[in-house]
Amino acid sequence: MSDKGHLLRVLGVVFGLAAVVGSVVGQGILRAPGIAAQASESGTVLIGLWFLGGALSLLAALPYAELGAALPSAGGIVTFTERAFGKGASVLASYSMLLMLISALANVAFVAGELLVRLGVGGGEIGPGAIATATLAVFFAINAMGTRISGGAQIAFSAFKGAVLAIFVVILFAQPGAPAVAGEASIAPQGLLGYATAMLVIIGAYNGWGDVVFYGEEIEDPARALPRALFGGIIAITVLYTAVNMAILHVLTPQQMAASDFAAGDAAAGIFGQAGDTVFTIFGVVSIAAICSLMTMTVSRIAYASARVGLLPPALERVAANGTPINAMVLVVLGAAAFLWSGSYLTLASTSTALSQVMILLFALCSWQLYRREPDLPRPFRVPFFKSVMALVILFDAALLVVFVWQDPANSLLGFALVAALAAGYWLVRRMAGSKPIQEQQ
Repeated sequence: MSDKGHLLRVLGVVFGLAAVVGSVVGQGILRAPGIAAQASESGTVLIGLWFLGGALSLLAALPYAELGAALPSAGGIVTFTERAFGKGASVLASYSMLLMLISALANVAFVAGELLVRLGVGGGEIGPGAIATATLAVFFAINAMGTRISGGAQIAFSAFKGAVLAIFVVILFAQPGAPAVAGEASIAPQGLLGYATAMLVIIGAYNGWGDVVFYGEEIEDPARALPRALFGGIIAITVLYTAVNMAILHVLTPQQMAASDFAAGDAAAGIFGQAGDTVFTIFGVVSIAAICSLMTMTVSRIAYASARVGLLPPALERVAANGTPINAMVLVVLGAAAFLWSGSYLTLASTSTALSQVMILLFALCSWQLYRREPDLPRPFRVPFFKSVMALVILFDAALLVVFVWQDPANSLLGFALVAALAAGYWLVRRMAGSKPIQEQQ
């Protein structure tokens, strides 16, 4: 056993479910229904779109479940790409994930700071940047207490978010229903473009479910627990999202919903009154807190795994006795703080949409490549009808990537260029050191 310590296998399937729900459910579900409702004046169609979003998420999760169960690893995509495509691919995967997620952590922390300022934290004397920095410090402290404590905190955060949304649904269904709309509802007032826009918004509201695979070395019985957490979490989110939309449609007509920038707030206006903004802001703080905590936990595992395969300095391999990759977490939090105070997180966050989709596509390509190269690899979970289903998954993932790049080509290409520059820097350092991995240069 290395004197650098090792990760502890102390997390269960409940944590896995909490990680999926906690990384997905946020304020987006309170705002996205209004945007999605512009696609159709039929409530039935709108509910069907949210079901479709859940089904597509389940489809995209298939390679995650297969790889996570077969090769449970803290590195996740870093490990999978190296095994499927070699060192070069793992370099790109590692630096893409770190760049994307550390800048996203800075962005999430700043949003938390803004929400806390709205609640009066700081008394008008302290800005959201300083509060965001304090937020990063708080979640560093929580995660530094150990895997059991940080895992328990994530379960508590996710349970709270789910309970709040369930109560919200019950309260809305207890209100008088929306008046019937005269005339025939238009199924597609904006045509196919409206449906395409709605699905992009809905898919965005479901994004984030894949982070659980980075805990493959810490979840007990990952061969069974990871697929259960992935699929169980996505199904739970689908049920929750559908229930929220049905509850809003109980109070608002589809036309009212489509005209709203904050459909959940408008639906609840008669219940909470002037306190509504405070109620939803508090929910936003808890939602962001759950995401911030999980991101701190997740990205530190990616940095740790990257150091373990020689892509980052070996000092980041150190794991405390309580299971926390402490040095890697210090790097992640300091990196997020640097992005926060430099303001660069705004630019970097805008590049993350395309980069995130590249990672989703890369998971699918790794699954396909390992199916070809290692057909005898034990796979506790197997994608059914592999070739047909995975061809569909890859096609779907690639199509989404094309759409995201087409929507924002400048930021997408900037993200690709930054990752390429980081990878080039790694290979240059390695060549100057005589082609030895970073960890052998020390």
